[in-house]
Amino acid sequence: MIVLAIDAPPETLDRRMALGLNAMRIAQLVTPGLTRIDERGEAVPDLAESFEAEGARKWIFHLRPGLAFSDGTPLSAEDVVATFRSVLDPAVGSPHRSAYGYVESVEAPDPATVVFRLSRPFGAMPVDGTLGILPARLAGPEHRDELRLRPIGAGPFVVSRWDGADDLRLAPNPRYFGGAPVVSLEVRTVRDETTRILELRKGRVDVLLGSLSAPLLPALRGEPRLQVKVGPGAGVSYLMFNMTDPTVGRREVREAIALALDREALARFKLKGAAQVADTLFREDHWAYDAGVGRRSRDLGRAKALLDEAGFREPADGGPRLTLTLKLSTDRFRRSLALAMASQLAEAGIRLELQPLEWGTFLGDVKRGNFQVASLKWPAVVDPDLLRLAYHSASIPSEASAWGGGNRMRYRNAELDALLDRGREEVDPLERRAAYAAAQRILARDLPAIPLLHEDAVGVIAKTVEGVEVDPQGSLRSLARARRIVR
Repeated sequence: MIVLAIDAPPETLDRRMALGLNAMRIAQLVTPGLTRIDERGEAVPDLAESFEAEGARKWIFHLRPGLAFSDGTPLSAEDVVATFRSVLDPAVGSPHRSAYGYVESVEAPDPATVVFRLSRPFGAMPVDGTLGILPARLAGPEHRDELRLRPIGAGPFVVSRWDGADDLRLAPNPRYFGGAPVVSLEVRTVRDETTRILELRKGRVDVLLGSLSAPLLPALRGEPRLQVKVGPGAGVSYLMFNMTDPTVGRREVREAIALALDREALARFKLKGAAQVADTLFREDHWAYDAGVGRRSRDLGRAKALLDEAGFREPADGGPRLTLTLKLSTDRFRRSLALAMASQLAEAGIRLELQPLEWGTFLGDVKRGNFQVASLKWPAVVDPDLLRLAYHSASIPSEASAWGGGNRMRYRNAELDALLDRGREEVDPLERRAAYAAAQRILARDLPAIPLLHEDAVGVIAKTVEGVEVDPQGSLRSLARARRIVR
């Protein structure tokens, strides 16, 4: 038995219903999908052996031979069809129904082949193939409650015990196509970070993956019983601006802020080196990253000159040129990072007042445009179609859309919209990459948001455990290869 500590319990183990990161990551161990996301953010085969596009609106997936669910029943294309149809069924009530609304039909011409026909071209369709596959006989709405606690899947683990809250046990699945794990898992919810660290030091927890702050790493590296693993992370922290605000709506002000920030220092001192400076939403090793964007290094002289151009000259009394309000969550580390940024901006004459808010209030304000500057983080940037959610004018929240939509900056750019539409519709990877490269250059010029840091994926693991690795997207897949050793 290996014990994994997480910061919050999963709300469900049914991938169709999951919204929380812990729920989705644990569900993947039990119910994998046709595809998975690799280290470069690309969709690669999982239950599928291969897949291809046929034209712009048709995707074909070929299943691995000999697949079986953990209960011994064969997994066929009909199970895939039933799973995807269930997500689209209003009676099932999946929160992901609208995300799959582009699927016009899904059929199984034979037991090993699944054909998706789309209502519109969608180049990122294989990313949505990560949906966990369920047996067709259980995919209907009448089984929703039982699947929340005990889903049947074809993954490396099966649920052996779960009370719906903190007590979760996973046992090896002897029918897993990749080979059964050699250890069982206990997934223990420990909400407080300090307590998680204490449990790890006492040997009551074996693995922490991602649920700890970077400033704790130096002390943990000195622990003789523990190993610290750090790797590229797919998340990105950023500052975003309300483009309707008369001050930060001006590009000169936004660029001055970007030039006044010392992101290298933030990575070095606040993240203890466990982060990389972000030039775009994508890390340099992501397939869609555009190296032509370049990097804005700190230049206080240029920042002050831009503020002069914008009419924010240095006052005779030595006070700030302008005062801005930054809204953020009450997370202790995020506040510490914001204080460091405020100190850096002060050197350019920009006073940054922090307004920490409880998460629900903060998110509500951001959705409604009730902010000037806000500090947020995308936990995992996978496909570049995310840029459409974040920056397309059609994604601006409104009362009519119940304040849905990810373009909370209220940013509008017709040229960018066209590129993001093109990137979404292209199925040729090279054409998609070209569209998103051009989009990244526009965003780097206009700066509706300033990418700050790609925070590394971090894991702390007992030295008595081997095989566990950190994953850029936070996947727990490596736990299937874990084993206990005697030292």
